[in-house]
Amino acid sequence: MIAHSHGYLRPLDPDDVEEFIRLRREGFASAPLSFEQSPDDPIDPDLWRERLGADPANNVTLGFFLTAAGDEREELVGIWGVKRYAAPKRAHRAMMWGVYVSDRARGLGVGRALMQEALRRCREMPGLEHVILTVSHHATAAIKLYREAGFVEFGREIGAAKTGNTYMDEVYMRLDLG
Repeated sequence: MIAHSHGYLRPLDPDDVEEFIRLRREGFASAPLSFEQSPDDPIDPDLWRERLGADPANNVTLGFFLTAAGDEREELVGIWGVKRYAAPKRAHRAMMWGVYVSDRARGLGVGRALMQEALRRCREMPGLEHVILTVSHHATAAIKLYREAGFVEFGREIGAAKTGNTYMDEVYMRLDLG
């Protein structure tokens, strides 16, 4: 657990699956131009329970929990996933996925804290050379955060997804860890 002025972050585990799914659905609903999934798409709790507990040396899903002074309640408000590729010829790479911070927590440094911890963990993985991610071109705040961390765009798929009549370009970004 890593303390933060507004709460704390830690790796999610199988017991967090309900909160994880709740926040994923919130992200799909509140940022439809950032995710290819829709809020009504099925999410298998058993599959995610298994994934949240699998291979912590090469796979981590971080969660940020918001806490209020004098209140013992905590609420999952941010998610950041990292998955190292398993195939031997790709094991020098990892992918960041599922990044989302709830509107309630934006502007509090939650995304930056999650990213810093995710990158710290990546740098501790022996032989890991770079990290990739994809992001919607509509997610300008996220792109800014990634660029500040040193990620660079290396490609773009124009019109990768479509919500109603609005297209989303998928921006491919990479950070060399060396």
